Amino acid sequence: MRIRRAQQGDEAALTRLRLALFVEEGDLASAGEEPALTRVLADYFAQTLADGACLHWVADAQGEVVGAGSLALFCRPPYPGNLTGREGYLLNMFVLPAWRRRGVARALVSAIQEEAAGLALGKVWLHASPMGEPLYRAQGFAGHPAYLEWRPQVLS
Repeated sequence: MRIRRAQQGDEAALTRLRLALFVEEGDLASAGEEPALTRVLADYFAQTLADGACLHWVADAQGEVVGAGSLALFCRPPYPGNLTGREGYLLNMFVLPAWRRRGVARALVSAIQEEAAGLALGKVWLHASPMGEPLYRAQGFAGHPAYLEWRPQVLS
């Protein structure tokens, strides 16, 4: 198994794993439940693989993608503790059940952390599932107070 940056051609695998994540978390009953979501995910991965707005990694086991993780990049005004204002949001972490407890997620997170350090990001943050939180803490992530969220009503 090797960890590598995702590349054009990995869109279908990234989409498949993202849908599996939604099914596992109970957001979808099945991966085929929302064809529109499948289409926009494939478009999203194609776009971000091309423009680099979000970086993606895959765990490749003899040609089969068995895990993935992403780092969305953004910049805000510099602040105490982050003089660049550059940040990354770690998301989309998923490993197929048959490949869990083999160090795949840890290897993905390590690769993402290495890239984040190389990009001189001032902070990488995430929202952890109960299953993932021990891994992230072991990788050096620390708890932070909750945030507030607002979702604008989308006009159709």
